[in-house]
Amino acid sequence: MQFLAPLFLIGALAIGVPIFLHLVHREKTKRTPFASLMFIRKIPFKELRRRRLTHLFLLFLRCLGILLLVLAFGRPVITGAWLNQVNPLLARSVVILIDHSLSMTRQPIWEAALQAAEEKIQSLGQADEALIIQFGESAEVLSQWEESPQQLQEILRQRTTPSFEATSYLEALRVAVDQLGAARNIKKEIYLITDLQQAGMAASAGWRVPGDISVEIENVGRETHNLFIEDVRVERAVFTDQYPHTILARVRGNPQQPGKGEAQLFVEGNLIDRTTFDMGSEGVVNLTFKPFDLEEGVSRGKIVIEPTDELPEDNVYYFVVEKQAPRRILVLQDRQASSAFYLESALSAGENLPFAVEMSVAPGPGQLNSLDTPLVVLNDLRQPPSLSLFKSYIESGGGLIVVLSNRVLAETYNRQWGTLLPVELNERHFVRQESKPFTSITQVNWEHPIFRIFQDVHKAAIASTQFYSYWRLTAKPDATILARFNEGDPALVEQSLGEGRVLVFASSLDPVWTDFPLRSAYVPFWYRMAQYAGRWQSTPAALQINQVLSVDSSSDSSGTSGTWNLIDPRGQRVLGLNEEKPGFIQLKMPGHYEVRSNKKTDWVAVNTPPHESDLSAVAIEEFQAVFVPLEARVEEVGFEQSVQAKDRQQSLWWLFLLVGAAVFMAEWLVANRTRPQAFPQGGESRV
Repeated sequence: MQFLAPLFLIGALAIGVPIFLHLVHREKTKRTPFASLMFIRKIPFKELRRRRLTHLFLLFLRCLGILLLVLAFGRPVITGAWLNQVNPLLARSVVILIDHSLSMTRQPIWEAALQAAEEKIQSLGQADEALIIQFGESAEVLSQWEESPQQLQEILRQRTTPSFEATSYLEALRVAVDQLGAARNIKKEIYLITDLQQAGMAASAGWRVPGDISVEIENVGRETHNLFIEDVRVERAVFTDQYPHTILARVRGNPQQPGKGEAQLFVEGNLIDRTTFDMGSEGVVNLTFKPFDLEEGVSRGKIVIEPTDELPEDNVYYFVVEKQAPRRILVLQDRQASSAFYLESALSAGENLPFAVEMSVAPGPGQLNSLDTPLVVLNDLRQPPSLSLFKSYIESGGGLIVVLSNRVLAETYNRQWGTLLPVELNERHFVRQESKPFTSITQVNWEHPIFRIFQDVHKAAIASTQFYSYWRLTAKPDATILARFNEGDPALVEQSLGEGRVLVFASSLDPVWTDFPLRSAYVPFWYRMAQYAGRWQSTPAALQINQVLSVDSSSDSSGTSGTWNLIDPRGQRVLGLNEEKPGFIQLKMPGHYEVRSNKKTDWVAVNTPPHESDLSAVAIEEFQAVFVPLEARVEEVGFEQSVQAKDRQQSLWWLFLLVGAAVFMAEWLVANRTRPQAFPQGGESRV
């Protein structure tokens, strides 16, 4: 039992008043006026103090009445096991949701979260049941409904651990609601322990907790200044002896306030560059680091900012750079063919060139090897090369792009390469013969990897391109049309064959049939075309926590599958030697992971999610407005608030007050019956 106004219990000392009065009560004498006392014998009278209690029942009623009155003013509330024993219908099924995301790893906050969970477990009654779930970006159920409070305490201390994940309240509440569906008690509660981080409020999608489930929120967060690396611009693949660009890093402070510090760049443990920064009132600063020399293979790097704070994990940004050989592209064309100059310029533009373009009339001996030459471009070839040679090349993983122009013989391609091409060539179509100046590409699969970079704000760069002539094509049933001209004819068609891909472009590379080579979209378009057709995946320099690392590529050059092991940043195996190796691993720690596959060693850099480093919090009212309907809301958890809520439900003080009034009424009746008479019967008068 708890009391809302415990200071009133001091009034219980008033019980001593009736006890004192019963002890010191003196029998009073009645004075009677008389004419003369001359002839009356004088009898001495002694008034004695009573030394023992009399009328015990009356004394009991008086003490009980005072005690009930004091308890009523103290506002008693029955809690915990008492309440459940008194009314089993109030037994609860409680899901304890513990936020273990990166923002909660600050030591004072994490300890406060564990303490709040322990107190909730201790408050459970005999008929209550509870379940523990820890959540970040994903939710993990740690216990079962059948667990006893003692077992829940052990699970809380042994299995709940802080993580480096981001926060997702939507995922956590959904899992909690699903678990409550299997609970046995009618009264269902969610007890959420978190720092109410604003970053976790994203993607609510209008979903809310059902109205029959009450939600209590224990806010253990506190405001603090956090300095973190928000973004770093660095590329993994490098095709020169020196990293070709200036590395850009953006450092942010939360909340926004001025600050000074230093940032250091390390590569393979060696200090490469350092720079100081002075963050203004806007709370953000951009830093640059000079280029550095690279050795063959993979190099590990990191950027560190000082001073450190309560979240040191986001003060470091890990990355990986890899010095590679440029990827070889073989362009086959006749001497009289339309020029491939624009294509060669597009694939050779800028620094850190990933492609090495080689021009040839016909493929030489051993050139068509998907490992040495992953991409071949046929540019306006009058007749196609050997079908058997290219078919085996594509099926083994090679990429082929066929560019159609004026010299192509449609009948020869259809007859000799009919089983290889995804289209059938019909005829040349000259748009200007139809009294139209040009046509455009109007139907595009913007979600395709080739066009994805244009889908947001650069669609006009594709749609505004003018085409004066093109080949009319008929796509085969198993082919995919990626783009169409305004007339509905296919402009770009693809088809997979074995491990490789074949793409057909219905116009030319030079500005004879189109002005595409003169447009800004020409370079990124052919860059993406070469990457996609040659199956070159651009590996990022760093990943984030909870992203998936694909390790199904653990095979040697002969295609024979081999074993692999993944070593985390602490130097421990992610999976044991005897554990089954899946095709992917979810990354849980920041730092450099080592991937050992056959005789090859690779490195993967992992960083904390930058939005999780923003420690801005939301008010409990805002959180409830998003996730909790009115009928499911409970005031923010605390001793006073929770006891007040129970007091409103129970109203026990009224009961104590009514019983006390009844006791005082009984005391009045008993006191009238036990009142002593003025003269003792049969005795003599006393003066």
